[in-house]
Amino acid sequence: MSDPYLITGKAPIVRAIYEKRDIAPLWNQLLARASTDLSDAAAFMDASIVLHTVGEPEKAVISQKAALELSRQYRIQNGRGTGLNILVFMTAGDFMANTPIEFLLEQSDTNLLLYYIDADTKELTDIPDHDVAFVAIGESTANLPVLENVERLLRDWSGPIVNNAPRAIMDLSRDGVANAFKDERAVLAPATVRVTRDALQKLSHGEVQLGKLLEGARFPIIVRPLGTHAGKGMEKISARWELTGYLNAQTDSDFYLTPFIDYSDADGKFRKQRIAFINGKAYASHLAISDHWMVHYLSAGMAQHAERREEEAEWMASFDSDFAVRHAAAFDALHRRFGLDYFSIDCAELSDGRLLMFEADVAMIVHSMDPETVFPYKKKAMGKLFAAFEEALRDRMWRATSTSPVTCANTGRPAVYQRTDDDCLICALAMFTGRTYEEIQQVARSCDPMFPLGGPMSHSIMRGVANQCGLVLLSSIYMLWNKPAIIGVVSPTVPNTGHAVFWDGEKIIDPGLSARVDRAYIDRCGLEFTQRASDLAPLINHEISISYVAGAVTSEEPNA
Repeated sequence: MSDPYLITGKAPIVRAIYEKRDIAPLWNQLLARASTDLSDAAAFMDASIVLHTVGEPEKAVISQKAALELSRQYRIQNGRGTGLNILVFMTAGDFMANTPIEFLLEQSDTNLLLYYIDADTKELTDIPDHDVAFVAIGESTANLPVLENVERLLRDWSGPIVNNAPRAIMDLSRDGVANAFKDERAVLAPATVRVTRDALQKLSHGEVQLGKLLEGARFPIIVRPLGTHAGKGMEKISARWELTGYLNAQTDSDFYLTPFIDYSDADGKFRKQRIAFINGKAYASHLAISDHWMVHYLSAGMAQHAERREEEAEWMASFDSDFAVRHAAAFDALHRRFGLDYFSIDCAELSDGRLLMFEADVAMIVHSMDPETVFPYKKKAMGKLFAAFEEALRDRMWRATSTSPVTCANTGRPAVYQRTDDDCLICALAMFTGRTYEEIQQVARSCDPMFPLGGPMSHSIMRGVANQCGLVLLSSIYMLWNKPAIIGVVSPTVPNTGHAVFWDGEKIIDPGLSARVDRAYIDRCGLEFTQRASDLAPLINHEISISYVAGAVTSEEPNA
């Protein structure tokens, strides 16, 4: 197995250009290397990064193509290179094609082992030694066939891996996100549809009504070409005849159409937040404040307006205790519906308390390149985000390789983890009763011969299994935290499903290995608490006592 080519990578190159440092020496060095040795894949790859950064996309594509024809594997050493070895599955493209993992781990000592995949990759060969893997390929029209291939390639992947959910990444299209949240009360993801150039031309000529293309919509609307980011080709259209000029300026054949939402605040300014989610926990990335509805951090004038930076500093400092608390229900819904270990969103806060969703993706740029002299408050917030990302990778590796398994406090036996998407209740019962996974399945089959091995398990079978194990289980809206319990929640990993976790009297054990489930999550998302009848006796007696005092019922109601 050959070693991956060592490259400088995006973070140092982009940082140097962002800080307006002279990169001529680096560029001349890369040109000399490529001219001297046409097989120097690393030189071609770094040259493509320079060209992308300075706004030469056509030349960047040529240089990157030359690199990938020579090798599909590259290595970036961060810091001393003594930390995690992270295998990163990527694909060809610009900076928005993949998760910007180089920026997320720039301050670490990790080694990034970049492994490029395309739609034609038949198998994963010569995989370098690594500690944990990460799927970095982002959602786009161009990446759709690549993600479909990745889903096939990683179907039987057995090692520790983060964001191994190609199908969930594909669902992050603008219309996919809008559809996923159309019934979510805490989130407004405006209806979004794909339309052809021909349909827009007919709309501009009055041959078709707006409501036929976008149900219930009225002008103004937002139009943007498919697959674009950073506001490229996006415009607010206030009347149908404005579409003629818009289409004359665009060459694309397909577009997104969505209603314009006025999200300006009382002062007339527009505020857009970028938030990263790591194992379901939200982290502040930036707050941009602008006089214009199309908000981008670089064009918002944050560096020129001290009062805007002061507001961003306060937003970042109080994020966990203020913004994240106000939007806890929205954040839970985002993680539940996307089912990804890592993703980011651009959003705004509406006056009615809802979160307005602009976009969700795994490939949004999250960085700390803003000068510390102007943005001193960012170092702490971004350091917290970066540390959480590295810890999520480390934790995924540890969970898969640990020789010291988690022990259930109630039985002293090892925790039991899921083997399928549907067997969480099998695992929870095994931990509750001290039985093995196989024993619980065998008992379940004796209760119902049609019980499907690997789940799912119904509540009636759960109680039947518990009875045969000598337990009488009752469900309640309350629980005693000093006693073991099975807790029903909305799944933090499998979208739109219920999920069972186990409380062993001391800690929550999620059989699905999600770090998202904690006491705060249970407080917000707990749907059902199941404990032994004998353990619930104090709660039952207390309920009877306070009901009697309140005059609602008596402990012994008279016959009618």
